[in-house]
Parts: sequence; structure tokens; C-alpha cells
Amino acid sequence: MEFQNQKKLLKILNQAVKNILPPQKIKPSDWVEKNLKFCDGELQGSPMRLYEFQKEPLNAIIEPGVRKVVLMSSAQLLKTTIVTGASLYFLQHDPSNMVIAGTTANTVKKYKNGKYDPTIQLTPSLAKLITSKSDKTKTNDATTQETTVGTFNYFVSLNSPSTLRGLTAKRVFCDEISGVETDGDEGNPIALVSQRCESFRDSLIMMCSTPLVPDDPICQEFAMSDQRYFHVPCPKCGDEQRLIWENVKFKWKVIDGGRRSIPDADTAYLECPHCKHQYSEAERVRAVSQGRWIATHPEIKDVRGYHISRLYSPVSSIRKLVQDFAEAFKNFDHMRFVNNALGEPYIDKENVEHDLALLEQLRDFDIDINNIPNDCVGVGYAVDQQLDRLECTLVGISEKNYYVLDHRSFFAVDCNKYDSPAYTELQSFINNTKLKTKNGTPLRVLQVWVDSSNGAATNTIYRFCNKKGNEIYKPIKGDGRTTIPLYKESTSGGYKFMLLNVNEGKNRIRKLLNAAMNEEEHEGKKIHFSYSLPDDAFLQYTSEKRVMKGGQLVWVKRSGSKDDRNEMLDTLNYCLISFEYMLNKLGTDAYKKLRKYNTNVAKAKYSEETQISESPSEHVPVRKERKRRMGSGRNWFNE
Repeated sequence: MEFQNQKKLLKILNQAVKNILPPQKIKPSDWVEKNLKFCDGELQGSPMRLYEFQKEPLNAIIEPGVRKVVLMSSAQLLKTTIVTGASLYFLQHDPSNMVIAGTTANTVKKYKNGKYDPTIQLTPSLAKLITSKSDKTKTNDATTQETTVGTFNYFVSLNSPSTLRGLTAKRVFCDEISGVETDGDEGNPIALVSQRCESFRDSLIMMCSTPLVPDDPICQEFAMSDQRYFHVPCPKCGDEQRLIWENVKFKWKVIDGGRRSIPDADTAYLECPHCKHQYSEAERVRAVSQGRWIATHPEIKDVRGYHISRLYSPVSSIRKLVQDFAEAFKNFDHMRFVNNALGEPYIDKENVEHDLALLEQLRDFDIDINNIPNDCVGVGYAVDQQLDRLECTLVGISEKNYYVLDHRSFFAVDCNKYDSPAYTELQSFINNTKLKTKNGTPLRVLQVWVDSSNGAATNTIYRFCNKKGNEIYKPIKGDGRTTIPLYKESTSGGYKFMLLNVNEGKNRIRKLLNAAMNEEEHEGKKIHFSYSLPDDAFLQYTSEKRVMKGGQLVWVKRSGSKDDRNEMLDTLNYCLISFEYMLNKLGTDAYKKLRKYNTNVAKAKYSEETQISESPSEHVPVRKERKRRMGSGRNWFNE
């Protein structure tokens, strides 16, 4: 009997000792390759194998003294594998509360359901550490996951800072932080989530993202790290070097009948900057497997920073990289290539600040509302409504140029009201101003677009634009979304209006302005400014800057003050978009149709003047010839 009890006791102790003994010492990279499997893609279900450049960032999580690891890389290369491997390593070897954060609730949900949970399910030793969703005494839902040892994994959105309050965690993992708004009303969510682990001496924070612009959160975090870059040996001279885009060489090929050139991927190769050796793909992959991380600032001990690009990817190639560059170059999408392929922040050349003294030199003393260049084929007005005034801009268009001819204000006590005299003055000015080129050719007013974005005056603008005789007047409304079309007809309250992508419009204005300041040749139209524009015209045209918000580049006022004027920028934007709308409506040979119309109007006017001058001095009743009505009714100007 005693012998049987002794055997039972030994069996119990042998089972208990597995939980009493500390876990086996093993590097996180070795543990990942030994235990984890790919949960998706072509290698789904296969043991996870790490690239050489993925091992050190993963092992850094257990380095003594390291409190933060920053990963800045191109897309689909480093971040997700390291975050998943690091968090699951701690789940098995040192369980504690963890926060896993993403830009939005949707991205966090996708990561949890598509990467995190499936990887756990493929690993038996991890699956038994997570409580069952059917266990009513435990918590296991979309945002909170309880383990069998009593710790919690929290899945939170960085763009909802309120979800971060009240949480305490030893380790924090933040993914794609470049898309996080750091200046929200509730404070900086990245700083807020970092405070969740301040009470732990051996805490760890991991920040990772593909960069967007130079001052975004991941770039700031990387700048405060030791800034490690992966160096590989040249297969010929042995020199340790970074693989950078400047060392990728290729020729250009002509497309579109000789009108454009793009990179020729078939001629691409990687060159050693020292011995000029041309890497073969096999040599590049072999060199990457022999590379190592080198810190730019080794004096920084507590924050590790790692940067890598697709130039190091063993599953891609230099030819494929240049193909992607050619596609981005062709589609004017350079930012996507710089961010996703090179893992670098995109320097926005369109956002450059110009010297106002130099901008003032763009005023042209040969053009104004009474001196319109002869190549102009049409004009358009745009109106911005304010409480005490209406701001009106007049712009002319030709095949190769835009002419900003005039800007003026119509003041009244309350322009929110329909009976405000400002609207009568505006209508009188537009209807009674006879516009013609310097050689006397009459010009047609294509459209008059009036901003109805002010909610207090929306119905007033709708009534004004639908007033009899205002057939070419259109109410418009600006939209801050960057993904909508440049213009789109919509309806509200029974009234039709035009919805405008104002961010894209301002992108185009800034390109035109930059081109005007640059003496080099510029593809597309040029913009010219009349000397008669108000003194603060260029101050208003440059009153906004392009910033990253919610992962999108949008235009905001430079100072953030509501008192700064930008109405002239808005009205110019509306005018240029209206031209795009009208040219598209006219279809092929749009400029030819406009010139023909202007010529017909000029002939009709000349015929009328001749008839009057040749009439006898005494009154003789003459039946007036009935002319075709132009400028009203349903034609391609008014539809």
C-alpha cells in the first residue's frame, strides 16, 4: 500500500516539476522557428523560417536594458512576423498582461482574426494557454483575451484613446503607428499607450510601421533609437554596405508614342558603390544571408531601431522592384513606391514653402479683366460665401494656360440671408461685365460655381443658383475625403449640387504654383496671375500645408488659426475644377468647340453693328432678323 502511494506521489511530483522549473532558455528566434507555423499564404501550415535580418530584432526583446524596439520597414517584410513572434514568445515563456494596438479597430480585428489567433491554434503549446470562449467565467472576446494563468491580452485601437485608459500591461506592441493622429483632443495615443507599462522595471514597448512622411510617429521613434541598418558584404570586394535605391541602375524606355519615358526593368541591376560589381540575384540573396545589423548611434543602449527595405527581400528581385517603380512613375504615385518598397518617408516636394517676395514677381502687368490674352477660349467664376461678404474669382483658360484675371469682394451685413444685397451686386457684376480678349473676341462664361458648404447659408445658395436667369450658376460643396472623384454631381433637399475633392484640387494648384516658380520646362498647363489681384493674394494661395491625417495627405491651414484667410485659394480651386468638369462635358475637341462658339458670337455681333451703321438717317422700319438664342436654354454650356 505504501509502495503504491509512493508511486502516485512521484507521478504527481514529476508532473508538477514541469510547471515549477523555469522555462528552457532559448532565443526568441530559435523558439519561433522551432514552434510556430505560417498561418496563411503559400507556406500556410509550414514551419516558420526567419530571414537573417529578422532574427536580431526578435532576439532584442530579451536583451537586458532594452526597453523599446522600433521597426521601420517596407511593407510585407519585417513587422508582422516580429510582432507576432515576440508576443507569442512572451505568452509561453513569461506570461503577463500585453497590449496589442493598431491604427483602427478594424485593423486590430483583422490582425487578431487573421494572424494572431490562427497562429496560436496551429501551436498546441500556445492553444492550451488561451481560455475557451464558451467558458462563461473567463473573458475571451474581440478586445480582451484571458489566459489560463490569469493574464490578459488587450487588443485596442490607437485612434480611440479612450480604450487605452485604465489598462496596465508589462508589454506593448503597436503596429502601423504612422497612420495615427497624434494631435487629437484626447492627447497623443502613442504616448498614452506607452504609459500603460511605466510601473514595470523590465517592460518592453515595440513600435513598428511603414513610414509615410518625415515627421510621422515611426520616423520620430526611429530618430530616437540607435538606428540600425542591415549591411551585407560585396561578393567581389567584400566591402560591407547598405543596399540602397541609389545603387540600383537601369535604362529608360520610351512609351506613349515617344511622349513619355519609364524605367526599363529588363536592364536593372544592383551595383556595388565601391568596386562597381553588378550583383546577380543569387549573389544578392547570398549576401543578405551573410549580413549583419550595424548601429548608427551605438551610444544609445535602451532603444533599438531597425530599418530595412525590399532591396533585401529574398523572395523579390531587383527587376521586380524596378517594375514597381516604373508603374509608380507612370501613374504619378511616387509616394506609394517610396513608402511600401523602400520603407522610407516620402518627402513632399509639393509642400515646399516659397518666399512671398519671389511669389509677388509672378504678377503679370499685361493681363487683367480688361486685358485677357488672345489664346483664352473661356472663363469661369467661383464664389466663396462668408458671413459678411462674397469672394469672387475670375479665371480664364486656354489649351496651355490658366489666367487668374480678377478677384473682388461684395460686402453686406448678413450674406446668410437670401435677400442680402451682396447677391444682387454679384449677379449684376457677372451679367453686365462683357469679357473679351485683347483682339476683341468675346468670351463665354462657362460656369459660375458658388460654395454652399456654410450650413447657415446652404439653402440661400441653392435658391440663388436656381433663380431664373442663373442657368450657369451651380452650388458646390467641398469634401475633405481624398478617395472620391475630383467632382461628382449629388442631390440634397431636392437641389442638385457638385461635390468636389478639394484636396486633389489643391494638390494641382500647388503643382502649378511650384512650376511657375521653377524656370524648368513643365508638362501641362501653366498658371499666370494678374497684377490687379489683392495684395494678400499669394499669402492666401500658400496659406495651407499638406499633412498626414488618418493615413491620408490632406490640406490644412499652416497656423491652424481660423482668422487666416484662404478664400482666394478656395475660389481658385473651384474655378480649376469647374474647367475640368466643362472640358469633360464638351468631350473631344473641347477647345475647338469653344473657339468656334466665340467666333460665331463675334460674327453675330459684327453683323449687328454693320447693319446699324449702314441704316439711313431717317427712320425706316426694318424687320429685325431673328437670331439664334445663345447662352440660355439647354445646350452644352448649361446642362
